[in-house]
Amino acid sequence: MINMSAMDPCLRETNWPAVARYVSAHKDTYPFINPAKANLAGKSVLITGASKGIGKATAISFAVAGCSKILLIARSDMADVEAAVKDAAKKANRCQPLVHSIKADITSDDSVKAASETAANMLDGSLDILINNAGYLEQWEPIAESKPSEWWWTWEVNIKGTYLVAHYFVPFLLKSTTKTLINITSGGAHVMFPGASGYQTSKFALCRLTEFIDKEYYQQGLIAISLHPGGIKTELAMNMPPDRHDVLTDTPELAADTLVWLSCERRDWLSGRFASVSWDMEELEQKKQDILERNLFKFRVLI
Repeated sequence: MINMSAMDPCLRETNWPAVARYVSAHKDTYPFINPAKANLAGKSVLITGASKGIGKATAISFAVAGCSKILLIARSDMADVEAAVKDAAKKANRCQPLVHSIKADITSDDSVKAASETAANMLDGSLDILINNAGYLEQWEPIAESKPSEWWWTWEVNIKGTYLVAHYFVPFLLKSTTKTLINITSGGAHVMFPGASGYQTSKFALCRLTEFIDKEYYQQGLIAISLHPGGIKTELAMNMPPDRHDVLTDTPELAADTLVWLSCERRDWLSGRFASVSWDMEELEQKKQDILERNLFKFRVLI
């Protein structure tokens, strides 16, 4: 019989430190992923959760990369985001993109369906890149002390919301040549912080949902990637306990520029896999063969 009390506490933890160290790490954007070097002219992107934080920064980076159509989805007003996107394109000497905001609640079937119908008129039936960025992080409490409605709302946004957006917009992706879908998950999917059972389990499930999207549509050319956006001091991240805020040292631009790099050409070798914006993308690309041969960065039970 195993004496659990005598086991090394590390054996009860995940291998996240090893995952995080797979290649060199960054805390801010860097020249290799500079969106000014990309050329997304003629391409379209749809970004959920686009009103602030990572979503806003991502829209700006796609404008710098010359993306022609930038659609923004959020529940709140996005006039300032539209202005920032247009200004970024102008400063980067890019053609002014078509920028359009759609107010929608991604947890509502009717709302997302209506958003897809609105988008169809602007996309001419085809979408190149979909960034599922909208998410929710509840106040962290142990399961017995947590609020059931708030705990479940995390799943409503992170899982149901992502599912609904994929449900209505994957058909548009399949009609493009780029066919790239990126779900913003979290390194939290790979760790277990007491009190974070709602957020971290939903992000764990989101990685598996991404694998399903890859499984069901890879033969049609769809690329689906789960992406950790780094530790960023967003309004949502402030729901983490204060003693966890020391990990929030990355910039939104690191996530935004990495998203552009992942989208500026088809990264089929990453489809169905987890990746982190903290990783050096140049080094990661050099490890493509290792990733494929060992089938890395997918959720599996070790045996």
